[in-house]
Amino acid sequence: MRVRSSVIAGLFLSTLLSCSAPIEKPQATRGKQATDIPSPAKLEAAYGRQSCKVQLWEDGDTPTVLCGTDEIVVRMIGMDTAESGFDDNSRRRGKRQVDLWDMTLKQVFACGKAATHRVRALCPVGSPVDVIGGERDKYGRLLAYVICRGINLNQRLVKEGLAGRYAYPAPPEAPSACPLLP
Repeated sequence: MRVRSSVIAGLFLSTLLSCSAPIEKPQATRGKQATDIPSPAKLEAAYGRQSCKVQLWEDGDTPTVLCGTDEIVVRMIGMDTAESGFDDNSRRRGKRQVDLWDMTLKQVFACGKAATHRVRALCPVGSPVDVIGGERDKYGRLLAYVICRGINLNQRLVKEGLAGRYAYPAPPEAPSACPLLP
């Protein structure tokens, strides 16, 4: 039974990734210049590395981690996943992604759910993580890289096409491997 579940999960993920096509829409910057995305090494030299534990994955790019006794909401830097529509704010942001990435709302939410599913599989709740970053965004979230089991999750999700590169303040690039839906 355990083997069958693993095979089914593997087939689901491979089907999801193989049934997707790159999105070739050029990204408008709306007059905002992209900044360089700082490397993990640069951020680690500036701020160090915190050993934490994942408490919650809100979506594919926003974990809540426990570092000692401090609960910290992290916004993973240098990338952006699609919204999954889990609450009113997520649905509102998803509508902006529809316009930005020329996708349907159903596609945006499917892509967001796929990214969230993948990051939870790579780094389940309770997993130890290293968090590298020090600045905070306008919502108070720590802008950081999240390293789990030796995997840089920020870079992995972009590489797998479940997140787009995001050099703030320019608009984020569209994820390239979102599930295709009508």
